[in-house]
Amino acid sequence: MVIFTLKYKRKMELTTTEKKIIALLKKGQQQTEIAEYFRNNESFNINSQSAVEKIIMGLKKKYGVKTMFQLGVVIGTSKI
Repeated sequence: MVIFTLKYKRKMELTTTEKKIIALLKKGQQQTEIAEYFRNNESFNINSQSAVEKIIMGLKKKYGVKTMFQLGVVIGTSKI
C-alpha cells in the first residue's frame, strides 16, 4: 500500500503491523487494547504497550502530525 503524506507529499510504505494498528485505531480501540490484541496474536512480535506506543509515534512522524486527533484526521481522509 502506498500513501502520500500531507506534509511532505512523498510516497511511503506501511508495514503490516502499522496497517493493523491503523485498522484497530479506526475501530476505536485504545493503545492498551491494541497491545492486548498483539499479545494474543502469535503472528505479530509485539508484547508490550510501549511497543505499540512507539509504532504510533512513528506513524505520527511519518504523517507529520503531533496529536492522535491529527493522526485520526489524516487516516480518516486517506485511503488506508
